[in-house]
This record gives sequence, structure tokens and C-alpha cells, in this order.
Amino acid sequence: MHTEKYRTGLKRLWAAIVDWIVFMPLLLVAKWLYQTTNNISILFAWETFFVFAPLVYSVILHYKYGQTIGKWVATVKVLDVSETKTLTLRQAFYRDSFYLLVAVIGLVYYIFLLTRTDDPISVLNDYSGFSNNPIFWWTLIELITMLTNARRRAVHDFIAKSVVVRTESTN
Repeated sequence: MHTEKYRTGLKRLWAAIVDWIVFMPLLLVAKWLYQTTNNISILFAWETFFVFAPLVYSVILHYKYGQTIGKWVATVKVLDVSETKTLTLRQAFYRDSFYLLVAVIGLVYYIFLLTRTDDPISVLNDYSGFSNNPIFWWTLIELITMLTNARRRAVHDFIAKSVVVRTESTN
């Protein structure tokens, strides 16, 4: 395989930015909810949806199409490491397994915090700090891994036995 096919680092960054933009409206709803209600049930239901929606989006779209909206815009696609087939549902799940683990542990911690206080803002701040710390370190490890191998595979690609490749533009 020609290694230029794998020089997807900037395209992956562009894809991540586009996917972040896709979910930006949820951030606005979250901000509005936290400003307008102290109802713990509503806030917990929202936070559960807010945490898992991007993960479900990623797993399902990678499984069904090999790409999220961001990857489609960036003209890259995720394939099995053999590059001859699309991902299985298990592989798509494995690609996001670290984030799913952090989300589950984070929500358990969120429930714990909710039992300790009635102040939703302090709960959100504590929960965010708890969840964002492992995400930061994981992202750093992913970047280092991706930049140190010829096929630009991140840790989640090794876990899922997947690779991101360029696709032909449909324009």
C-alpha cells in the first residue's frame, strides 16, 4: 500500500471538527437546561442522552457507512485493517470502547454526586472534571500513536483492527 493513502491526520482533525459542529446544538440545549431547571431527574436524563448520543452516532455510522458526517466531509473512511471490508458492529463498538467506558463510569459518578447535593451546577462541574481528565489523556495518547506509525492508526484503530483511509471525493 502506498503510505500517502494513510496521511489522514489533518483530515481526521477536520472530521472531528465537523462532527463537533453537528453536536453543537446539544451544547446549547444543555446550557439552557442547566440555567432554567434544578429538576434532578430532567438533568440526569438530559446528561445521559448528551453523553451517549455522540457515541451511538459514531458506532452506528462507522458500522453502517464506515464514516461519520465529519469523515464524509473530510473524504476519509474507516475500514477493517485488511482494507477489503467495512467494519463489523463489534469493531465499530471497539473503536469507541474507551469513551463508552468513561461515559458509564462518569454517569455512575454523576449519580453519586446527585445524591450528595441539590446544586446542579456544582454537580456538573465536578462530573465534567472527573470525565474530562481521562478523555484529555486518552486523546493525547491517541495523537502520539497516530503520529508514530506509517498507517496513521490511533490506539482505537489497533483495538478495533481498523484503519482510516482516504476516499475519492464525490464532487
